[in-house]
Amino acid sequence: MITLYRKYRPMTFKELIGQEHIKKYFEKSIEKNEISHAYIFSGPRGTGKTSTARILSKILNCKNPNGHNPCNKCENCVAINNGNFMDVIELDAASNRGIDEIRKIRDAANFRPVSGKYKVYIIDEFHMLTKEAFNALLKTLEEPPEHVIFILATTNLEKVPETIISRAQVLQFKNITESDITNHIINIAKSENRNITEDAAKIIARKAKGGARDALSLLEQLLKFSDNNITQNDVIKILGLFDENLLENFINSIYNGDNENLLKISNEIFNEGKEIEVFLEEVLEYIFNNIEKSENLSRDIHIAKKLSDLLKEIKYSENKKILFDINILLFAFEFSTNNNEKKSLQSTKLDNITQYEEISTSTVESLTSKVLDILLNKKEKMDLGLYFALKNAKITEKDDYIKIFFKKENLLEYQIVKSKSTILELFYSNLTKHLIKIDIEYENNKDEEMRKNNIIKLF
Repeated sequence: MITLYRKYRPMTFKELIGQEHIKKYFEKSIEKNEISHAYIFSGPRGTGKTSTARILSKILNCKNPNGHNPCNKCENCVAINNGNFMDVIELDAASNRGIDEIRKIRDAANFRPVSGKYKVYIIDEFHMLTKEAFNALLKTLEEPPEHVIFILATTNLEKVPETIISRAQVLQFKNITESDITNHIINIAKSENRNITEDAAKIIARKAKGGARDALSLLEQLLKFSDNNITQNDVIKILGLFDENLLENFINSIYNGDNENLLKISNEIFNEGKEIEVFLEEVLEYIFNNIEKSENLSRDIHIAKKLSDLLKEIKYSENKKILFDINILLFAFEFSTNNNEKKSLQSTKLDNITQYEEISTSTVESLTSKVLDILLNKKEKMDLGLYFALKNAKITEKDDYIKIFFKKENLLEYQIVKSKSTILELFYSNLTKHLIKIDIEYENNKDEEMRKNNIIKLF
């Protein structure tokens, strides 16, 4: 049985999905009869590089071209489509990367075409050639026979030597849009006498990530394991994907610190035998697909970065569930702590204004609240240590005098603040633009006890 992506491979430039700039380039080149001796097709996999190479090789050797497109009926076109045309030679550099293979090409290139006008060499993933093979290829590209055309395809142009790039026309292939892939999937399904809903086709297009070949591979799975009508639920179930409600539930559970629900979601994923990497990829896609509607952009980007790092780490882990569970609980703890700190900070601001009579009545917002804001936002280890220490103190403000008092059970916090007193004075003074005096007191302030508790300099 022929796979869908081979069965529906574009046969003309008109059938090529997307890549309008590539089509226009070759239309103009063919019109003016300006064909280069070497092309580099660079771009993501499944975007039409090899298909374009074959279409070009056909139009160059077609006996009855139809404008800018091959006829696909003459003996040359039919032979190229069947892969048995002697003058179109395809080579996969991933498995033929040595100097011997390139030397064979170099030697054979000197002979004229057997049946066509041009001898076309299509080398796929040519960035994988060895250094010696590149040097041998370079010699041929510098002095190519008139009847030879090289089409070099790669997904990693950065690995290609500059000397090779400078001797070829470089054409960049783009990811195919989700809209184009969606329409392509719907049309292919109809050709196979099957129906697929637009929502289902959109999910496949999104999972294909810009590659038509991957989209058709996914569609082929669905055609084999589903009934005549393919729905969104079929796609989610058969391809092992996840419902958007679950993704939203997971994200909200992290933000709200709902550990119980996070572990429940984790158990469901692993018990059903679904891929945790796929889940994380879909969560990331969900976040970025809804980024414009975000009410807290910095928060969403922050969790996306953490989940992206986890995805990289989990791919190489032997116990994915433990790693996943530990990290999502840590993320939830971080977000719930931040939320509680913000609430506590707001409460502290109110307490500082209303509870302590000593605070100057001219201060709309206490200086300490502003200092706490600064320390929290800096998020450096030293600053956070000082922040949490101050949170355990009773602080009063009066004119240019700040009193920071610690109870007996807050010895560690007292020592932290005491060791950072100079920094604190700078913070307060910078806010008021004049010198502020700080007095730091401890309820049981005995020198002997301080020496016994030699636990400072942790922060």
